[in-house]
Amino acid sequence: MGYEVRAILTWVSASGQGGGGMEDDSDTLERSAYAASRVSPQRAVIARAVNGMTRAFSIEDLIGEVRLELPGIGAATVYRAVSAMEATGFVESLGMREGSAIYARCRSDGHHHHLVCTVCGAVTDTRCPITLHAHPAPAGFRVTGHTLVLYGQCAACRREASAEGPALEAEGA
Repeated sequence: MGYEVRAILTWVSASGQGGGGMEDDSDTLERSAYAASRVSPQRAVIARAVNGMTRAFSIEDLIGEVRLELPGIGAATVYRAVSAMEATGFVESLGMREGSAIYARCRSDGHHHHLVCTVCGAVTDTRCPITLHAHPAPAGFRVTGHTLVLYGQCAACRREASAEGPALEAEGA
């Protein structure tokens, strides 16, 4: 449902059907992040910070980014905002890194998964590789959803590692 709400709010804002005329892009972003018609100034800053994230991030990473613009913002405010954004599908939890939950900004509408680079943290949306026709559920079991996060090394990190390979061998590493 979160994706449907986001799509409707984005259409309403972009079409000027929202009662207040045409809003700017940041208003569309903020409202799609939270699925609300009114967004507090703090939540607006948090949504813009999340939108700027290109790598997997923890709440602590996000708090650091938000505090560049709002030095006094409380951690609880950021946690609640991320929870609201997760409910709309604007961000998705990817698992854990060093004891903290990590998130990614979802840049694809509809059902998708994420590729996460374990070296630099880059996140890429990817189509779902799972089909129930190829992987049927056991008799009597009804699949209602699934999540999948694929971890590995992005092309840039692999190139960098292969370029450093001869130098590491020369040092005896």
